[in-house]
Amino acid sequence: MRWDVKFLRQAALLLPSAFLLNVLIFLLTHGRQDPGFGTFPFFQEWFGDAAAARPPETRFVEQALVFFLPAYLLALLFLVAIVLGEKVLFGRRAKKKGSAFGAAFASVYPVLFLIASGVTMWLGERVAMAQAPGTLVAPLLAAAAPFAAAALAVLPAAALAGPVAIFRASFA
Repeated sequence: MRWDVKFLRQAALLLPSAFLLNVLIFLLTHGRQDPGFGTFPFFQEWFGDAAAARPPETRFVEQALVFFLPAYLLALLFLVAIVLGEKVLFGRRAKKKGSAFGAAFASVYPVLFLIASGVTMWLGERVAMAQAPGTLVAPLLAAAAPFAAAALAVLPAAALAGPVAIFRASFA
């Protein structure tokens, strides 16, 4: 499997963790009366009065999952299509020994990915509150921030992976 497919696989495996981290950050930093705990009209239509009767934290997680799960399933489907297409076009490749840079990138990227996800959620919420105070965008931000963070963390992780690889090699 080529490097870019390994990267996509790693990012896809980290997306649920980043999503749950964003949900946790929001739940820990916002009170129950925050507008982010509101109910989307489509959600209220689906569940009726039972949607408003649920605790706001549960309702937030459910609404965020409504946005996250379809996008995550599409990302997994995209990844499977790439892997299958690569195997059909190129066949099985011989196993290669991993590089020091690849190992360093694999250890640095998850940390930066989770940090970037939390920062993206926080900045997105700040921008949304500045543009339209009181709007209900937090569940959507909790679902979308991991996808943005996957792309945002690539360059810093690649920049840090070089020195980490050199540092590891000097002590190996």
